[in-house]
Amino acid sequence: MNLAEIDPELRKALDSREQSIGFVIYRGETIWLIDWVDHFTLDQQKNIDAMCTEQRYRRFMPAGLTVQQWSKKLQSEFRNGIPQLTADLFPQYRDGETAKVVSADLLRREFFSEDDGQYAELSREMETELSFNTPMREELVQLRIRLFSKLPKFYINYDRKIFMHMVHGRSYETVVLDGWWAAEGDFEHMIPTSHRYWVRSTAEDFWAVTNFSNG
Repeated sequence: MNLAEIDPELRKALDSREQSIGFVIYRGETIWLIDWVDHFTLDQQKNIDAMCTEQRYRRFMPAGLTVQQWSKKLQSEFRNGIPQLTADLFPQYRDGETAKVVSADLLRREFFSEDDGQYAELSREMETELSFNTPMREELVQLRIRLFSKLPKFYINYDRKIFMHMVHGRSYETVVLDGWWAAEGDFEHMIPTSHRYWVRSTAEDFWAVTNFSNG
């Protein structure tokens, strides 16, 4: 669905990182999406297969179901029945109930919505801490953490079969579609300059919040 605004409920889900922002390139089109974080898993079928075949997961299988029935149940319950987010199925997912298509302008307004002068202070203090290890003020640390939640965590390029993510501690790169290149890491350089909603000027590029371990 296309989203015209980010309401308080969605803002809370982003802040808590239950939902995340992803950048998708699909057949020459660039798309910003917001969805539940695990819905950015490209090939959930691999996780389902592991759950259904490895003995340690069998305790989670509902009573009365065979392994095959449990597998089908897990498939139908994940991402509205799209466990494998292939190029052919991506439009169905994009136009479904959970994926929210947003514009770069909307994300830019949301990203800078809290600015009452603190953003410039944050930019300066991030530079000072990174250069001289001078601790930031606590209120700016909290702002930095909130801004980190408003940055994209996933990059999916169907045209080049590239998947990247920035969710530390989660192995999304191990469950991609066959034939894809995947990694956990910084992908800002892969985002076209015109879509970098976190950049306000040459002096204020807030991707720098990703350089802190407690972002």
